Amino acid sequence: MKVALASIAFDAGTQIREAINEAVVAEYAERMTKGVIFPAVVLFHDGNQYYMADGFHRALAAKRNDFSDIEADVQPGTKTDALWFALGANKANGQRLTLADKKHAVLLALQTWPAKSAGQIGDQVGCSHSYVSSIRNEVSMTGNPEHVTGKDGSTYPASKSARERRRETVASLLVQGQSVSEVRAATGVGRDVISEVRRDLGLSGVPTTKAARAQRLDRMREMAAEGYSSRQIAADVELSDDRCRELLRRQGIEVPADAVIGKTKRHDSTRIIARIVADAENVTEGVTLIDFTDVDRSQLPAWLKSLQESRDKLGAFIRRLMKEQQNGQAA
Repeated sequence: MKVALASIAFDAGTQIREAINEAVVAEYAERMTKGVIFPAVVLFHDGNQYYMADGFHRALAAKRNDFSDIEADVQPGTKTDALWFALGANKANGQRLTLADKKHAVLLALQTWPAKSAGQIGDQVGCSHSYVSSIRNEVSMTGNPEHVTGKDGSTYPASKSARERRRETVASLLVQGQSVSEVRAATGVGRDVISEVRRDLGLSGVPTTKAARAQRLDRMREMAAEGYSSRQIAADVELSDDRCRELLRRQGIEVPADAVIGKTKRHDSTRIIARIVADAENVTEGVTLIDFTDVDRSQLPAWLKSLQESRDKLGAFIRRLMKEQQNGQAA
């Protein structure tokens, strides 16, 4: 639908870039005058106001050309809905975010949703979770919470200092003689964290009576059968990883999860190369089906940049395979 440019809020705080790229606006404006059709901008409407979520450069180019309206994909929602959409709008297309843009976007997200986890924000912006955590730690923000809620619904410490304070609380409760279950109930932490703190304090979690030892072995068998790894079992029964694995071997308790984890963590070079070849075949399969008269040319610069970078890496990889083949023939 067509939306009047004058009715769109350009200054509502939903622009996630550090700054507008005037060169891009000028380029888009010139191409618009030549009849190039750009994708519709994305707007959110709360019943009163239109908020820009994707397409700032296109809309500003239209304003520069004195257009009265612009083609828009209008979705119901608030200003914060528009901002959340904007955070993820440039991951796969359009003018890619610079490093400065990503930092600005992460800061906006942390200010607007302080309780969201680094994983949620990183996935939406298109950056690593560790990068979000580093920004959260380096900037002191008003109202920054002690805990955040992850995608799985669990609660986690929001920063390194919060994690340290949580461990101090766990240590204090253990020294007071509280059980693992009581500490978990009071702090919400997992058994693995409690076990680590116990080891740091020199507190033994090894049962002393025959009945207690038998109960622990039963628990270990039960967890192994349920698919837990030896590391998870060790944390639950409060043993070191090495001590737990030794006991499992001595008792003849098989841990199927360890075999699975071991296989997934061990790199299989042949399998990786076979997957790269298969992926390349799948990627190029549709090349002959493309109708270039129907291509959105506004995305060509970003596509070409990405493909050229991939081509360089793939070219180096092919040259290495050819060298390996020549070495094998020579041998």
